[in-house]
Amino acid sequence: MKRLALVFLGATLGGCPEPPRGTFPARHAGLNLLLITVDTLRADHLGCYDYLRATSPSIDGLAARGVAFDNAYTYWPKTRGSFASLFTSRYASEHGLNVRDRDLPEFNLTLAEHLKARGYHTAAALDNGNLDRRLGFAQGFDEYEQAWLSGKTEIERTEALTRFGVDFLKRKAEAPFFLWLHYVNPHTPYEPPTSDLARFRADGKIPRGPVLPPVVGFHGGVNRFLTIENENHLGDYVDRYDAEIAFADREIGKVLEALDESSYRGTTLVVFTSDHGESLGEHDYYFDHGSDLFEPSLRVPLVFSLPGALPEGARVSAPVTNLDVFPTVLDLFQISFPPELQGRSVLPLTRGEDRLHDWIAFQNDQHQMAFMSGRLKLIANPSTETELGSYELYDLARDPGETRDRYARSARAVGPLVALLGSFKTRTVAWQQETTRKRQGKAAFTDDQLSPETLQNLETLGYLGRTKPRGKK
Repeated sequence: MKRLALVFLGATLGGCPEPPRGTFPARHAGLNLLLITVDTLRADHLGCYDYLRATSPSIDGLAARGVAFDNAYTYWPKTRGSFASLFTSRYASEHGLNVRDRDLPEFNLTLAEHLKARGYHTAAALDNGNLDRRLGFAQGFDEYEQAWLSGKTEIERTEALTRFGVDFLKRKAEAPFFLWLHYVNPHTPYEPPTSDLARFRADGKIPRGPVLPPVVGFHGGVNRFLTIENENHLGDYVDRYDAEIAFADREIGKVLEALDESSYRGTTLVVFTSDHGESLGEHDYYFDHGSDLFEPSLRVPLVFSLPGALPEGARVSAPVTNLDVFPTVLDLFQISFPPELQGRSVLPLTRGEDRLHDWIAFQNDQHQMAFMSGRLKLIANPSTETELGSYELYDLARDPGETRDRYARSARAVGPLVALLGSFKTRTVAWQQETTRKRQGKAAFTDDQLSPETLQNLETLGYLGRTKPRGKK
C-alpha cells in the first residue's frame, strides 16, 4: 500500500498567520450583523448541503443569496467551548473556558465588546443554559434575553426567540446593530411539533435501520432517559432530529422575512452557523456530541450573506473554522483587528483563493486533540490530562466515515504532523499558565451557582445528570 503523503506549507505554532489589517476607517463601515446559530446542527442534514429531505428551505434560500462553506468546522464540539472560541477567535487555553474552568473570563475581548466599543447596539436572545450570562457569554451585549427563564417548552422558547428577533428588526435603530439569535433545536430531547414529525414519518426516505436498546450513556443504543415508547429504531430518532430542524428553519424564515421587509436589508451581514454537530449512530455513538473528534460532531454549516458585497450562490470547499467568524466580520465591516486572533478572514476564499489554513486544530472535553491538514486528520488520545498517548490517523478523502485507522502503517510519513500536534500541545500549556495568571486567583463560576431555572434547562438538555426517565414527572 502506498504511503500517505503529507505536505506542510509553512504552518507555524503562533496560531494562524495574522489577518490582513490594511488601512481602515476609524470606526466602521456602517454595516449591521445578524448572527443566527442553531444548536447541534449537522451540515449534511440541510438541503443546501445536499440532504435528501426538505428540512431547510429558509436556510437554503439564505445560502442561495450568499456563500456556503462546504467544510466548516467547530473547534470544540460542545456549546460553551464552541461559542467561547467563536466570540474570541482564540483557543481554549487562551480564552480560559476549558475542561476544568467552565466560564468565559472577563479578560477576553469578545466580538460583541469589540463592536460595542465602535458604536454598535448589541442584543442577543438565546435558548441554552450553557450560555447563561453568569458564565460570561453576555460580555458586550446591551440586551441578553435567556428564553429558558420564561418559556416552559422548547416550542414556546423557540417562538419567543423569533418574536424577539422580529421585534428588534422593526425598531428604528440610531446606530448599527449586532443581533444574535441562538435556537436550541435540534438538541436532545428531540421534541418537534407533531405536524413536522408526521410529515417526515410519512415520506419514507429514511430506512428504519437497526433496533436500538436502551443504554446508560450514549454508545450502543439510546440513552435510557431519551427512549420513547414504541420508537425503537434509528430511523425513528432521525425523523425527530430532522423535524426539529424543519421547525427551527421555519422560525428562522420569519426572522429573515422581517429583515427583508426592514430598512436594514441592504446593510446587514447575515451569518448562519451551528456550535457543533450530532452523532446519529456513527462509531456506535447515538444522539450526542463531543465525546470524540469525528466529523459528525465537528462539521457544521456556515453561510455568509451580504448581497452586493459577497457572491451569491457561491460554494467554498477549503476548510474553515468557527474561529474565522470574528475576523471575517471585522474585515467586511472595515474595523481594525485586535491582536492575537487565531482565526483568519475567509474573504480571500470568496474571491477565488483555494486555501486559507495549512492546518485546523480541534479539542474536546475528553482531553483529546486533533489536527486536520489537507485530507488527513490526526487524533491524539490522552494518557493523562496533560500527556498525549496513542494516535489515530484518517484519510478523509478515501475514508470519509473515519472507519479505518491508518496510523500504524503511516506513522513515519505523518511524523511531521505528530510533531506539529505535540508542539501545539506544549504551546497550550504555556497559554494556560498565562490564562491562570490573568484570572488573578479569581475562581471560575461553577454550575452549582446557576439559577434553578438554568439548572433545570441544563438537566433537560442532558448536561446534568437526569433523575427521571423521559415523560416522567
